[in-house]
Amino acid sequence: MGILDRYRVLLCTCVISLGAIVIGVDSGIIGTTLGQPSFFLYMFKPGGDNQTALIGAMVSTYYVGNCLGAVISGICLEKFGRKYTLIASTFGTIIGAAIQTGAINAGMMIGGRLFAGLAVGILIPVMPTYISELARPTERGRLIGIMGMGVAVGFLLANWVGYGCYFAKGDVAWRVALAMQIPPGLALLIFSLFLPESPRWLISQDRDQEAEAVLHQLYPEQDENEIQITLLGIQEQVQFEAQQRSNVSLGHAFLELFSRKYIKRTLLAIAVIHILPLSGASVVQNYQVLLYQGLGYSGEQILLISGCYGFMGVIGQAINMLFVADKWPRVRTMWVGCLVTVVMLVLIMVLSRFYGDGSNINGARAGIAFIFLYSGQFAVFFNSTIFGLLAELFPLHLRGYGVSIAGVTQSITIIWLSQITPIAFAALTWKFYLIFIAVIIVLGAIYRIWLVETSNLTLEEIAGAFGDNVLDISGKTEKVAAIKVDQVKVK
Repeated sequence: MGILDRYRVLLCTCVISLGAIVIGVDSGIIGTTLGQPSFFLYMFKPGGDNQTALIGAMVSTYYVGNCLGAVISGICLEKFGRKYTLIASTFGTIIGAAIQTGAINAGMMIGGRLFAGLAVGILIPVMPTYISELARPTERGRLIGIMGMGVAVGFLLANWVGYGCYFAKGDVAWRVALAMQIPPGLALLIFSLFLPESPRWLISQDRDQEAEAVLHQLYPEQDENEIQITLLGIQEQVQFEAQQRSNVSLGHAFLELFSRKYIKRTLLAIAVIHILPLSGASVVQNYQVLLYQGLGYSGEQILLISGCYGFMGVIGQAINMLFVADKWPRVRTMWVGCLVTVVMLVLIMVLSRFYGDGSNINGARAGIAFIFLYSGQFAVFFNSTIFGLLAELFPLHLRGYGVSIAGVTQSITIIWLSQITPIAFAALTWKFYLIFIAVIIVLGAIYRIWLVETSNLTLEEIAGAFGDNVLDISGKTEKVAAIKVDQVKVK
């Protein structure tokens, strides 16, 4: 058995996580692009009265696309599978990036952002779903952590490309930056052609022989007996879930998510994913310029600070993969993360209150330090944990739809939050942080009281943790083992 065979699941995860780099670059690049003077000179007429509205459209249409894409993703994941949904959405991100790079006016730029947002909205639910269905229970958290690392690396690249292009002349300053969305997408598009389909999705489509071949491919170190037991467990649970359903239509699937049986999982998924926008993370990410200006910095200094800020996500995600993922329980990770986040925001708020005018250089530096620490701790506790939980909370037949619904609600929240944040910052200044602090306390309590532990359980066993009926296959696995022993004796 070669080294590539031994680490096949890891290699598959690394390929899938190229999509996370696409997302990181795609979401981060617009901030640095809007900071390029040449972009404004090209896109907007001097003295135009609709400039603010067009800038808002360039930002918000991306999230509108995310929202629409998340709905489409749930449908495609169940109908066409994990692999081909990944390929199609990746192709869409490349087209969207190409439109933005070649934009000749603001309308074309807005169209490119909308198309890219749509493709990314499809892509986001695919990755945690796909990875979780390939991974073993004991390594699922760390493997999804690679996806989190991809987002952090993509965001880091976006920040430093933006900083480097700031010194370029003419249109190249922003066109090169926007084009940086394309290379990771092309790499993913090529390598994803060689990925295996999810064995769980194959079994749900009555393609059991293909699923067995994929299991052998993914876990070459396991003997035939172990493969058959894994296969049997998935088969029996899929059949059992199918018997519990009276209707398999798309509309019924969405209604089922809000039925008495699954409403708790759906609401928990929405609560889990909302730690991103409602913890202030998206505000800190998208409005760093305002935060640094409030601490007395300006111009090139802000771009340089933003570039350094990007390293914190990478460092925090590395800490997560080494010391937290699959070592800490998911529930503890979430509520402890909320406590740490509250402390960070309180400190940032206090520093903004007393040193927001930049008159005290040491106070301003301390403010930046805690903004950096905030980014790092968010990656340690939440960056990949939330996506792992989203995929773990739902049974197979609802997994794609459930992750998509959570993504839709998050996109809607980011849209309205992005609209009110500049106004709220201007009106409330440092008091704006109090809203996020209160929300995080509530979310932390929800995680501590109602979130069900999913770490180190198979995706089939997690249903039992929620009190669902789970088929007991222990007797059948013993028969499988006995058959294999008899076969060995005959040989």
